[in-house]
Amino acid sequence: MRPENNPDGQQRSFIEEARRRQIIASTVEVISEVGYANASLARIAEHAGISKGVISYHFDGKDELMSQVVIQLIVSGAEYMGPIVDAAIADGHRACLHAYLASNLQFIDDNRSYVAAVGDIVLNLRGPDGTLRFDTPDGDREMIAPLVSVLSEGQRTGEFGDFDPTVVARLIRDSIDGVAGRAVREPDFDMGRYRSHLIRMYDAVIRKDD
Repeated sequence: MRPENNPDGQQRSFIEEARRRQIIASTVEVISEVGYANASLARIAEHAGISKGVISYHFDGKDELMSQVVIQLIVSGAEYMGPIVDAAIADGHRACLHAYLASNLQFIDDNRSYVAAVGDIVLNLRGPDGTLRFDTPDGDREMIAPLVSVLSEGQRTGEFGDFDPTVVARLIRDSIDGVAGRAVREPDFDMGRYRSHLIRMYDAVIRKDD
């Protein structure tokens, strides 16, 4: 795989980054069409209109390419959600939680094919020891950490009631991750309606008793 920096220390060029994005986009489309098991480098290269050698120049084999597809979705999601959630904190932790839920669900709704491809990768990509690459306790803790922070701060300031922030954070993540699969399976799934009900439900959970 081509290193992050060129031999002279320069970062990857714009053209190299564009090529990597093209390969990742083609990978997503091929997985959507034929599934993870049939998404060979040859098929991905053909879809992208390039040679397998070009893929090998940028990625160290299929496993590394698939890992980068997952990582890129996580990064893109964070880049989309971050400014929305950060802006909402000025209106309190409840508004921040609402922004987290709404922006996360909107990102899923806007990127259903990408979410479907990543779901297929996560269920199949394994490490050298045979365990799933992305199904780890550390990964779970990293995913819920921002939520735990918001919920804990809301309790500390007296805005939220009494509940276990870690348990509620896991419930929220399960509600989001679970609906991603449904949105993929059901093209007409109404994400807006789901979002409205989910926010109302978690409002009841975090509410401070009078």
